[in-house]
Amino acid sequence: MLRGLIVLVALSAGGLAAWMTLGPTGTRTVDMTQSATDTTDVLVAAMDLERGGLLQAAAMRWQPWPKDLVHAAFIARDLRPDAIETLTGLVARSGLISGEPILDGRLAAGDASALSVILSPGKRALAVRISAENSAGGFVLPNDRVDVLLTTTQLDQAGHNAVSSRLILKNVKVLAVDQAVDSTGDAVVGKTATLELKPEEVEILTAAETAGAISLALRPLADNGEDSALPAYETTSLRIYRGGKMEVVDVK
Repeated sequence: MLRGLIVLVALSAGGLAAWMTLGPTGTRTVDMTQSATDTTDVLVAAMDLERGGLLQAAAMRWQPWPKDLVHAAFIARDLRPDAIETLTGLVARSGLISGEPILDGRLAAGDASALSVILSPGKRALAVRISAENSAGGFVLPNDRVDVLLTTTQLDQAGHNAVSSRLILKNVKVLAVDQAVDSTGDAVVGKTATLELKPEEVEILTAAETAGAISLALRPLADNGEDSALPAYETTSLRIYRGGKMEVVDVK
């Protein structure tokens, strides 16, 4: 008799606990008050944005973020409620992924055409003349990687024109191409491509442009991480004529 009474009391207590958890409608109720007070709104990217892209208001949104995970560099709504308005028009120094917190240190004043904003530290920007024939049919675009080749024509010992081509720069990043659109809406191949180079590479390419024709060979995306160092070549002397005077430039 006593054992049966104990079982009945236990079942009654369990049923009461279940009713309190699920509520009278039979659905589970959760107290969100505690979790809501433990979050704060943080400014994040509302869409993917490429490096050098212009930050528009539509590209930003406020996202609830756990307070204990908010870094000091994050932009919090309670501290900067007008951040979307004040940051509109800035340029992303590096690419942003949708949902990623926006940091002041990754933004710069200017517009998408300001190459100094997206130029990597220690690098230089140099423009070279291109055409559809020497730039992979015009398919070389910003953020692509290319190999730079120099083609020269010299007289051989028999007095005939000897054409030679060689790789002078490897795995070079394209910063910009002055591509335009004509009245029909078709893309027109640009006349120059701006490359991101090391200081010593600037000297090589500048000398090479005066010595012969420059071509850009488009590299596959899978090879972008390859070392940019060239194999060891013997030094080649290029003869450059300036103002009627000959100058010899060594190109490795």
